[in-house]
Amino acid sequence: MNTTLTLSLVFIVSFAFAQQDDFHLDKEYAVSSNGTIDLNSSDADVLITGTSRGATARVKIDRVVTVKGWYKSEGSFNVSVNAENGNLIIREQQSSVNIGIIGYYNEDYKILIEAPEGVSLIIRGDDGDYTIKNINGAISMNFDDGNAQLTSCGGDRFSFRLDDGDIRMDKGRGSLEVVADDADVEILDAHFSQINARLDDGDFIVHTSLENGGEYDIDTEDGMVFFDILSGGGEFSIRHDDSSIRADGDFKVLEETESFKKLTLGSGTARVKVRADDASVKLIAK
Repeated sequence: MNTTLTLSLVFIVSFAFAQQDDFHLDKEYAVSSNGTIDLNSSDADVLITGTSRGATARVKIDRVVTVKGWYKSEGSFNVSVNAENGNLIIREQQSSVNIGIIGYYNEDYKILIEAPEGVSLIIRGDDGDYTIKNINGAISMNFDDGNAQLTSCGGDRFSFRLDDGDIRMDKGRGSLEVVADDADVEILDAHFSQINARLDDGDFIVHTSLENGGEYDIDTEDGMVFFDILSGGGEFSIRHDDSSIRADGDFKVLEETESFKKLTLGSGTARVKVRADDASVKLIAK
């Protein structure tokens, strides 16, 4: 009898504390059609979609914590959303210490944002997965460990800073900045006029046209650089240590040493500079 009562009390305590960790929000906020959404979150699945809606954004947040076993949490979880000067600022506020013996713990944390197509994004986070669709403003992302998938985003400024994760884009134009440690970046059907990429370990794969006067600067330690030129041309300078260099297409070699190779393609005036330590470099021109 006492054992049954004890187990019941443990279940009640576990359930009560789990409920305190849940969070739900579903509201619309005023935002300019070309305003900025500034999001700071941790370990969430984030979906941001641009639509033809008016000057409002829908923010839907659901965080459900499921616990089985004895669990005690001291702290709080909240997300503040503030509309300021046509912009939207979303801040996660979490302060907690989990104490106890946990048989099972699961956090289901989702953020959904429906916004005007013309907004820009500033995203910061520790972990999480990000899916961004139909956003036509500038996009800046800074996260530690996670993945980002960008689809049909028509802006002309993209900036990514990440430690360990993946970036996938189905198109891009304008300027691209990437600073990454152990990450893979792949961009299809791009028309960038400027690229500045710094990677320690990972693959940098970009399919892009080259713009006359454009500057493309790639610096990598290990991994692979795959540069597929869709159209245009220019000068390619590759400085390397222990790397394999391959160029397929109508390239002309101007200079080649053990640690340097210079090529040209067509009559374009773009400048492509690649610095590689122990990485493979492949250039393709169709």
